[in-house]
Amino acid sequence: MLAPSEPRVRFDIFQPPEAPLTNDLARLSRPWVRDIAWLLHAPDMATLDCPGRPTLAELGLDRHDRRRAWLAQQETLDADFQRQRLKRHSHRLGIYHETLWQWILARAPRTRLLAHNIALRKDRQTLGELDLMYTSAPTIGSPCDDRATDVFHVELAIKFFLGLPEGPGDRYDAARWIGVGSFDSLAIKCHRLQSHQLPGGRSPAARRQRQALGATGSLRQRIIMPGCLYHPWHRRLPLPRLANDSTAQGLWCHQGAWPALARQLPEGTGGHLLIKPHWLAPPTTEPSPLAALEDALARHFSDLGKSAHLLLILPDGGQCRVFVVRNEWPPALPLPPPALLPSAR
Repeated sequence: MLAPSEPRVRFDIFQPPEAPLTNDLARLSRPWVRDIAWLLHAPDMATLDCPGRPTLAELGLDRHDRRRAWLAQQETLDADFQRQRLKRHSHRLGIYHETLWQWILARAPRTRLLAHNIALRKDRQTLGELDLMYTSAPTIGSPCDDRATDVFHVELAIKFFLGLPEGPGDRYDAARWIGVGSFDSLAIKCHRLQSHQLPGGRSPAARRQRQALGATGSLRQRIIMPGCLYHPWHRRLPLPRLANDSTAQGLWCHQGAWPALARQLPEGTGGHLLIKPHWLAPPTTEPSPLAALEDALARHFSDLGKSAHLLLILPDGGQCRVFVVRNEWPPALPLPPPALLPSAR
């Protein structure tokens, strides 16, 4: 029984998995293909001034049967995908996320990847880099014509931010949602996207690159930024102004608070210790019983001494991502950007 003063787990953050994603994952075994399926359904984290990820219809994958057949086909291309990954050999989640979207846009029925990691130069000086550019293919069954299709410049990010009850600004401030490394925040990332990365795509250097690629259509821009926002384990915070209402949400706790959280989990709770870069789709293995998961968590902190990312699954099917961080976290707070962006909320 809980002591009257003991904090309560926010079980309202636990949610059953979405049926369309669950159905898409049912016959997929390769982790990277499962992660692609997750990305096809994942909402964008922030509401900004330009569109987010392409819709399933824009990719030509809105029909359930067509999407599942396409995903099954990707399972047969593992050797090709691994060769592509080796070109940018990295364990960084952001690089893995970029590789997945390069793969999707190169092979989805209605898109064509033009280029990725596009260097912008002027007088032999590197000004920056664009994540990728793609075009839309004609609708299946539509008559062909000679009109130029739109050219999409995309900036990519995948972010996991932990919310602080106190910090910069007011309780809705995006600067209060910070990364586990304590050097980034939702406010900083959105500011950089809007003030630096998107303007780079409209620069003369970017225009020269589009011309070199023969991309003559009108320029459109997108920000693809899925991820998750984590509330303190015993306190639900208001979503920040920049956040999309449908963004994925989880919980976080300090290592020292984990026993109090675990005591409140119902009998039969299980879960997974998520290993980078496969933080997206749930693993195919059976969830570990809570006792085994607690042992794995203790070994993780003993061996690595850094934050752990869990997926907890309740007996009723409710799921929640949980970040367990060191007791000293955060060691510092990142400074807010010079000017926060206006919000759509």
